[in-house]
Amino acid sequence: MLRFWTTLIVAGLYFVTAPTAQAVLVFSDPSGLAAEAEFTMLNPTTLKIRLRNTSTGVPDGFDEAMQILTTISWDFGQIGIHVDDPQIIGGTVVIGPTSQSVNFNANGPPPPQNFGPGTDVSGEYGFGNTGNTGALINSLSGNTAHVAALSDANLDGPSNLSGPQAGLVADPPLIALGGLGVIQYEIIATLNLSKPVAQADVLGDLGFARVEFGSDAAFIDAPEPASLALALWSLLMLTAFGRRRASFGTSRNYYGDSG
Repeated sequence: MLRFWTTLIVAGLYFVTAPTAQAVLVFSDPSGLAAEAEFTMLNPTTLKIRLRNTSTGVPDGFDEAMQILTTISWDFGQIGIHVDDPQIIGGTVVIGPTSQSVNFNANGPPPPQNFGPGTDVSGEYGFGNTGNTGALINSLSGNTAHVAALSDANLDGPSNLSGPQAGLVADPPLIALGGLGVIQYEIIATLNLSKPVAQADVLGDLGFARVEFGSDAAFIDAPEPASLALALWSLLMLTAFGRRRASFGTSRNYYGDSG
């Protein structure tokens, strides 16, 4: 199986928008493989994640299952597993407002039964707090390794949690699905946490998140840690420069008014 790891080097693709309290991360690979995630604290113990497959291409050798975005992971609190760090304790997942399922089938032979925006697909996803092969400590995943299902409901067989099926593909899919059950484009997860988390601390000390395609087919990080540090340093320098210019401008105005 083809396996590769890539990190996004463009620091500007991590940003926080104060009015809506969001952290938006864009994951990208030169092949065209891509994703986007919005992390929003609805309240101190409720995290909303909007996850989208925005791919425009795939690496050579990818098959229909490898194109599926299956996992988003990050690391609350301190780096690694710590008993005092926040954990995911439950939640729900629904299909995004412009998305739908394709080839969903929980009851045997075709025809499939597909579902539209707002449909609860929690049974097709699980949460983890211990990491797994490739993923960071805290995760939302359609794969089965090291996660607990959010629900027992099964909309796409053979069982409720049977990834990479029911994961996300681009709209339209980049490779013919061959009958695989998937969701096109976007899911929205609302996750309950064991303890309060501030918006600024969502990604913890690690400072970045990771997505997985297929089952270990590809991992992409965003932002890459050094790039995040560079972005924050640049922001601080721009802020300091702006203050100096403002101060200089005030001084000029003052002397001009006095003369």
